[in-house]
Amino acid sequence: MTSSATTSPTSVAPTATIAPTSVTAYGPGGKFGYTHFDALSQVLSIHDSYADGYGIAVENWRFDLADTGPYWGYNRNGSGTTTSYQLHMPNLGKIEIRVCGEQDGIAIWSDCGHWVTGYAGVEL
Repeated sequence: MTSSATTSPTSVAPTATIAPTSVTAYGPGGKFGYTHFDALSQVLSIHDSYADGYGIAVENWRFDLADTGPYWGYNRNGSGTTTSYQLHMPNLGKIEIRVCGEQDGIAIWSDCGHWVTGYAGVEL
C-alpha cells in the first residue's frame, strides 16, 4: 500500500487545554466494526463486528513521531474478534484514526469512516 491514496489529517500541536482523550472510530455507516484508542493504557484495539467477509484496516497518524505516518493496524480474524496494539506515546501525544474496510490485504479507500483524534495519557 502506498500513502498516496490517503489524506493526511491536520497536525495541531498540543496546548495546555488538551487533556488525555480516549476515542472510538467506526466504519462508514457503522459498517465493518470499530477501533478504540485508550488514552491511559495506550492500546489501540480493532474490533470486527460483522460476518460480512471483510476485515478492518485502521489508518492512524502519530504526531509524536518524526515520521507521522500513515501507520496501519488490521483485524483479519473474523466477526466477533479483537486485535490489539500496544502503543508507546508521550503524555498528550496526538493520534488520529479512522476505520476502513479491508479485503485480501488491501484497504478499501472508498469505504472509510471519519477521522477521530485522541491524546495519550501518562507516558508508558
